[in-house]
Amino acid sequence: MSQSPSTIRVFDTWVQGKNGTIHFDVMTTDESTALRLAKEYLATLGEAEAVITTEECQYCHSEPLAFFSQIQQQAFSEQGGFILPLPS
Repeated sequence: MSQSPSTIRVFDTWVQGKNGTIHFDVMTTDESTALRLAKEYLATLGEAEAVITTEECQYCHSEPLAFFSQIQQQAFSEQGGFILPLPS
């Protein structure tokens, strides 16, 4: 993988799950990776059937990668991004 960017994109995500709304941010560099990471995250929550498209997962803004923890930066480096769970 090439050198990590200094800025990552925040994809604000709101999904209707079996028991209500699930809200999280996907921190990555592009839309296709955001959707992949969102699907993987939803599967870990038992919500693999939840609908996730660019309608539910939208680019919001960018943040410096340095704002995030070493663990989050490592996840970004290894997996192309990471999830920030948020209250819905």
